[in-house]
Amino acid sequence: MYNLPSTSSLIAFEAVARLQGFARAAEELNTSQPAISRHIRNLEIRFGADLFHRDRTPICLTAKGSLFYAGVVQGFDALQNAVRDLERVENRVTLVCSHSVSHLLLMPRFGKLRQALGRDVELRFMTSAYNLVQAAVETGGDIVFEYSSSPPEHEHVVVCKEEIKPVGTPENVARAIDALQGKCDPPPLLKLQKENYGWMDWPDWQSAHPGYANWPISEEFDSYVYLLEAAASGEGLGLGWRSFVDAYLDRGDLVEMPDDWFSRETIIYARLTRYGQQNPTARKCLKLLENL
Repeated sequence: MYNLPSTSSLIAFEAVARLQGFARAAEELNTSQPAISRHIRNLEIRFGADLFHRDRTPICLTAKGSLFYAGVVQGFDALQNAVRDLERVENRVTLVCSHSVSHLLLMPRFGKLRQALGRDVELRFMTSAYNLVQAAVETGGDIVFEYSSSPPEHEHVVVCKEEIKPVGTPENVARAIDALQGKCDPPPLLKLQKENYGWMDWPDWQSAHPGYANWPISEEFDSYVYLLEAAASGEGLGLGWRSFVDAYLDRGDLVEMPDDWFSRETIIYARLTRYGQQNPTARKCLKLLENL
């Protein structure tokens, strides 16, 4: 029914990719390095594609290898969840979201959410790259977080509106203010590298704020969490997404530019999945997310 490689080869591939080495993978899996190498080579021959750049130290995934790795990890996560679900736990709610939503939006509010739900409820987070969130829903998630300009068809709440403005360390913000007045060169800008799925980036801000036009992009990141950490380290200005950047602003790691928040009325929604619609605890959690 399924034309798939062997489980052993997939496990070997996942370990090599995660640990960035054949020897490390062999040690973790309690096997030999030649055995690991054979598994990887068999996969590459079967699919006619190199999965790793072997001429780099440490070894790293090729573009096709990265896509395959994302799918393998997603599949293993689904299998792991299926195994855990064999021992059914009542009052369980599973939230499906991107890494940025989990780390920046939900975790700072986790304590309040946990207290409001009650200690007898098991609250789980299932995170993945944004383009794989919908696939993760099919593994049994109750509530999924979606970025959209139009409301979902199923029961949902508004979590937050997309509102952005530049943020940085006090030194970089002061420099940016001087640059807008023509007193000095602007600070570098930090940009998301990964494919844009509709959320705003520097071109959107610059089109509405011409004073920032032609400011140089110094570095690109494949994670919004990494981008904010770089901004907090003084590497440049990042675009702060309201509600996502709150913890950095509260701690004083980042400060805002004296501009109004800019929005195109795009929303992050939390909605019930077909599993959540049958879960009364998930519906309660959904209402709490709106209040948070």
